[in-house]
Amino acid sequence: MRRALRITLVAASLTVPTAATGQPPTRLPADGGTTFSLGQPGVWLPTGGLSTGIERREGERVTVTEVRGGMYVELLSRVLGLGGLHAEGYGGLLDTRFNGGVRLRAVSPFLRLGIGVDYSGLDKQVRPLVSFTHPVRRGGVRHDGSMMRIDYRGGPERMITVGVDVPFLRKIPLGTTRPREDRVVLRDRASPEAPLPAGRAAMAAALDSARQAALRIQELVVPWADHTGGGGAASDTAVVQRLRRIGALARGTTLEVEVRRWHAALDVAFSAALHNGSDDTAQVTPAGRRAAEAARDVLLDEVIVPYDRLLGQAKDRDTTRDFALLARGAFLRWLHVQGGMPRQAMPDALGVFGEVLDIVEEVRRTAHAQWNGSRFVWLPLQLALLPERHDTQQELDALVARMAGEPVTEGNDISYVINEQFQYQLSRTVHAAREYHVLWTHDFRGKDARGDPDEMSFRHVLRSYLAAMTARVREYDSTGVFPTYLIILDEWFYRANTSRLWLDLLEDPLAHRVRLREGFGAWEDSLAAAQQALRDAVSRSSLLSAQRRHYGERWLRSLLKVHVNITNVSDPSFTSWRVATAFPVPDTWMRDHRKLVVYDVSERDPYRGESIVTGAGIGEHYANLSWEDRSLLVRGPANLSLKTAARELLLSQGVSPDRIPAVLRPLPLAPDYAALVERNRGTVGRDLRALLLQNRTGYADKSLNVTKALLYTLMPAGSVIKIPDSLWNGTFWGSALLGAALRGVRVLVIAPTLANAPARAFGSMIRSRELLWRLVMAEQLFGDVIRREGGLLKVGLYASEIPVSNVPGKILSVRTTLAREPWLRDLFAFPPSVYEGLDELAATLGALPTPVRDGNEFEARERPLLHLKANFIASREAWSVMARRDWVELTREFVPRRMSQLQARGAAVASFGDTTGARIDVGGDVVRRWYEALPAAQRDRVVFYTLIGSANQNDRSMVSDGEASLLMAGWPSVTATIDLISLIGQSRWIDDPAVLDQLLPRRSAVATRIAHWFKFAF
Repeated sequence: MRRALRITLVAASLTVPTAATGQPPTRLPADGGTTFSLGQPGVWLPTGGLSTGIERREGERVTVTEVRGGMYVELLSRVLGLGGLHAEGYGGLLDTRFNGGVRLRAVSPFLRLGIGVDYSGLDKQVRPLVSFTHPVRRGGVRHDGSMMRIDYRGGPERMITVGVDVPFLRKIPLGTTRPREDRVVLRDRASPEAPLPAGRAAMAAALDSARQAALRIQELVVPWADHTGGGGAASDTAVVQRLRRIGALARGTTLEVEVRRWHAALDVAFSAALHNGSDDTAQVTPAGRRAAEAARDVLLDEVIVPYDRLLGQAKDRDTTRDFALLARGAFLRWLHVQGGMPRQAMPDALGVFGEVLDIVEEVRRTAHAQWNGSRFVWLPLQLALLPERHDTQQELDALVARMAGEPVTEGNDISYVINEQFQYQLSRTVHAAREYHVLWTHDFRGKDARGDPDEMSFRHVLRSYLAAMTARVREYDSTGVFPTYLIILDEWFYRANTSRLWLDLLEDPLAHRVRLREGFGAWEDSLAAAQQALRDAVSRSSLLSAQRRHYGERWLRSLLKVHVNITNVSDPSFTSWRVATAFPVPDTWMRDHRKLVVYDVSERDPYRGESIVTGAGIGEHYANLSWEDRSLLVRGPANLSLKTAARELLLSQGVSPDRIPAVLRPLPLAPDYAALVERNRGTVGRDLRALLLQNRTGYADKSLNVTKALLYTLMPAGSVIKIPDSLWNGTFWGSALLGAALRGVRVLVIAPTLANAPARAFGSMIRSRELLWRLVMAEQLFGDVIRREGGLLKVGLYASEIPVSNVPGKILSVRTTLAREPWLRDLFAFPPSVYEGLDELAATLGALPTPVRDGNEFEARERPLLHLKANFIASREAWSVMARRDWVELTREFVPRRMSQLQARGAAVASFGDTTGARIDVGGDVVRRWYEALPAAQRDRVVFYTLIGSANQNDRSMVSDGEASLLMAGWPSVTATIDLISLIGQSRWIDDPAVLDQLLPRRSAVATRIAHWFKFAF
């Protein structure tokens, strides 16, 4: 009963009944409703304006007023607004005479400048014109994208005017698609005076000890290791000096010592404040301990959690005092209502709590000064939590839910999808959808790297969308239902990848004709035949024909289409100084990088549909034999938040609540929702607890940040954290993991070499080399301290030359790497039988042929490219599962399935045909038996987390971009663990910084400085 109640409360927090939204009911498309979508941005953008000013004519100054209208077309970069042409006509009064004319300007919205010519119809003259525009505030003069405009016209009759330019006839008006503030506004609010009593030496000494401990906790939890200088020897020397200071601190103490010192000092300080006698004492009393515990709870709830939730967001007047005022009020209420303390002692206790809040503010100031800003300031949760309050799965799950603001749901079934199988799974979900289907991606390639039409996108248009729509129309007379298909795509990637080529067809599949370059006539014919099949199905449907006559042609075209939503469209009225150092930059540098698929999930039945959380997109390069990436196929309550997220994204883009598509609107939970989840818990296989975590684009909330930071900084000593990622340059993440290693966590960072990197932007690679160099140097300088605590800090560069398809080669590589690296053998602690089994398996499989390129496969690069973005986290007790001899049998089960996938790869990516073993799930029974055999006390401390999704370990993903990852809590996917072992075996583990420089070469000081300026933009 308790479990059912908890499931109901969890689900209720994920959705809001329709009656509570205040939204009018919207009819489903099949019932005569139409679906609103943002569509694709136009090429020609209309503008209007009004100005007034002064012209010097015939020695006198006369008043000028004008109304104008024009069209703008971008020629260089629509997203950034680098430069285009603006033509406009105007009419108005010159003093009392009518004047009209035309202007042609070269305009750069990015630079806010325009240069051109003005032709006046009054005197038939052409004169030079210079314009300057400014939005005045974010979102425009009237929060409608309007811009203040100043024009200066040269020539004998000089003129200057001031007015406003207003965009119009836009489906979604500008000025509404981004937050009006580019930072979180905090208030430095002073609290009422609550002085400490004089003459309490024990209290003063305890608070002084607490202050020292708190500052050391901050230094040890996230030891600052950010970039210094512009590269080169001087910069390296400064970094080494900083690392030496961290090492000196760590040699003199440990995090646990300082945490216990902090909490003990609070117990003493509150005991002294509440002591009834007149003598000064350092003895801890029951009343003092209770007050200290209440103070810690209030500190966590009212200060640390709300402040840390802002990680990655810029803060105006960065301070904790905005939260401290409320915290003092909460503690004051506790003293009076629950504390049972003597009245005369309450002011002294409140004074101690005020000192605690001041210490926390000092911790914040210190971190702010180190990071030279507020985005990366993290208040250690250890200031409110003793180690024994965050060492079990249940405790950490509760903290994750509190920090993320969403519950970790139960009853989820999650399967691991490898590489090219994502393309098949995406196509399968399009065909499976009956109510709705959402593809939320950053990549729908129009053209490939050669400039030809992208073949994978073509196949999805033909065999996924057009085929599925035709099948649903053929069933329409019996079902009366047609799915609402939606695609959500950020404009930055839409422009960069020429997505319009295919999206024009998907928006109008009944009439649009695709024209491709020479040599692709067969593709045109295939698309035309598919469109004709769709039209024939429509004409043969008696119900559709009747509804077409009843509701009209517009209704039919709204029903039979893919509703394209291009988000974060270019809007020059949104610029900020917080994207790049010392430069105002458009918000369009901040992009939606999320990659999600969801269909048919409903509050009435969360198991009806599925979702895919992935790092892959739509394009040929995602399906070739060099791509290393993973996806998760999810069924269960965790998917409800995806429907909510899609709805919230459209609302954030200026879509009014009454225009949200009917299929995305919230519904009441089914009356038997809790029973449904409970019933499925016994049948869905893994039964994982899961939570979808997101960083929303730009300056909005970032629950993914805070959850990762929580786990990095709280996992107990002996835990293992393994993080392979394609863009590993986030300095905060490196610092937090350095702190984890110092407290005894075993940390493995895996990043690609330059040759194995799928994205090689010079800024990203420069900062990646810098961060990895710092971690390698830290291990060199104070690795003895890390090992003293049982920790580990290792940097591996994925330097594989083994083709993705060569599974036996990967097994052999694992065996070779384990033999070469003693610390890896110690880490995994495999029994000897595992090594013997791996040798035998590699020898057996080595004789088998591996898949090679054929006519159906896309071109592969020479080296495999690491695109996987994953976090694997396990406590010491959880990691003990690695010592089982079952790993050989699990690998024997995994390898044939993977090889079978590769043999059937042509069907999976060419025709999206069903393939044997499309999902690989092995080892669940092994883990379950191991877990159930553990003693109860040890079982409580078994902690597993796995995160997979779109988020990189870089500053962009942390600060700028929209990202999504699925957090799996509890028993891990053993398949994922086998996969991560494979990556470890294909990596070169770096002990010498000189070796790092060979694989990730240094760049010039100028390039390094640019990389630092634009670290949130590259």
